[in-house]
Amino acid sequence: MLKRGFKWELLKTFSASGRDCFSYQDVLEAYPEKDKFYLSKVLSAMVSMGMLIKLRRGIYYIVPTSADAERYLPDWHLVAKCLMSNQKYYIGYYSAMQLHGLITQPAMREIVVTDRQMKATSRIIQGVEFRFVTHSYKRFFGFQSTWVNQYDKVVVSDLEKTLTDALTRPSLSGGMVEIGKAVYETRHKVNLDKLTEYLLRNDSQAAIKRYLFLCFLFDVKRSPSHEILLAKKGHSYPLLDPSGPKEGVKNASFGLKINVDIETIKNAIYT
Repeated sequence: MLKRGFKWELLKTFSASGRDCFSYQDVLEAYPEKDKFYLSKVLSAMVSMGMLIKLRRGIYYIVPTSADAERYLPDWHLVAKCLMSNQKYYIGYYSAMQLHGLITQPAMREIVVTDRQMKATSRIIQGVEFRFVTHSYKRFFGFQSTWVNQYDKVVVSDLEKTLTDALTRPSLSGGMVEIGKAVYETRHKVNLDKLTEYLLRNDSQAAIKRYLFLCFLFDVKRSPSHEILLAKKGHSYPLLDPSGPKEGVKNASFGLKINVDIETIKNAIYT
């Protein structure tokens, strides 16, 4: 029979120092006098009793005493941070768009970008999918620590990298309508020099072409940065929307196959 008193002591040890998320290794270090198998049993029992959520092997999150353990899920961004403890990551794509205030309806999914292949590409926790997207070293850049509440920071792609990633993989960013809205809404606050640098560094001609086309579609004032990108767009004809039909009308000015109704994109802005 495991003593309930020790379970509360363990919770107090971590919550008192503001560590709602901790690892099995943290517990071993906090209680070196305890048998490690005993501590494993304690943690397992605490999960069964609804005192902890097991995020993944060896990583736990404290459930508030006032919460329903079966339904409780802490801030998704903090869960992502816990899942990626001691690993390089940033919150990206649709999730980063939400953090930057570009999405009003967050999906039941958190997209986490890593610099190495994860054993599993996704994990479901309390009904929310945490999807892990691997970027090569060349594309793993453009992120910063950002406050998500009064006490906690997470790593998220900055505005320019969020747009760059979205334009590269629209399917991870809500599709071209959401991306079009993001380009339009940030047209006066985005750092064009940085965005241009990111798009070139990202080495995706498709992303460059989608960005230029959206700027044209929304009458965004042409700048020297746009001219630099236009000179680097290449000669291929990628799809405007990779999730749409495989064929479309070729637009020679931007080197794109327009395979979706552009009025749908425009209407999302002007109506």
